[in-house]
Amino acid sequence: MTGWFLGMNSDKKQERKKALDAFTRQSILDAAVDLLTRDGIQGLTMDRVATEAGVAKGTLYVYFKNKEEILDAALDASFYPLVTESFALLESDLAPDKKLAEYSLCYVKFFDEHRDLIRVIFFDRERSNSGKSHFTDSRYRTFVERVADVLDEGVRQGLFVPSDSMKIAAMFIEAHTGMVMQRIHEGISGDVEKDARQITDIFMEGLRKRK
Repeated sequence: MTGWFLGMNSDKKQERKKALDAFTRQSILDAAVDLLTRDGIQGLTMDRVATEAGVAKGTLYVYFKNKEEILDAALDASFYPLVTESFALLESDLAPDKKLAEYSLCYVKFFDEHRDLIRVIFFDRERSNSGKSHFTDSRYRTFVERVADVLDEGVRQGLFVPSDSMKIAAMFIEAHTGMVMQRIHEGISGDVEKDARQITDIFMEGLRKRK
């Protein structure tokens, strides 16, 4: 009976530790995103992340090896809702042209509701351009591959003309980034359906198979 009790007590301690670890890790990521969106890369240091998160600097190294690792995890956390929803749309049972239209609306709507994350996009692209190719970044390439799969599906169904799906997919995604940046530059908010439809209308005109 005593052994069973001690085992239960140990399990509860492990659960509490996991919960605390998850909370601390999320606090660090939230602090990194806040600093990045507020002050840019110049304002993001290990010291400031620790202060913002309310933890000792040494605690950061328990969860992340260096600032680069924090940044990668913070970017993934920032875009997780967009990735989850857009991938669900691209893998749904909708027709290929409808999938692309819904993806456009999802993307433009996300950044209309999370305008502060545009600074994160700028940072991510600048970092990629200075250190590694933006087009070989795993996060970006996964999006391209998912959209390319939809384009190939459209070709098989006779909806789209055959094309280099990876190149067209990259063009499609870049169009959305450009649209979002232009909206923010011009101070436009709301009416996301119109701008999302503009993108898909232009691409559909070129993609649709002529009868």
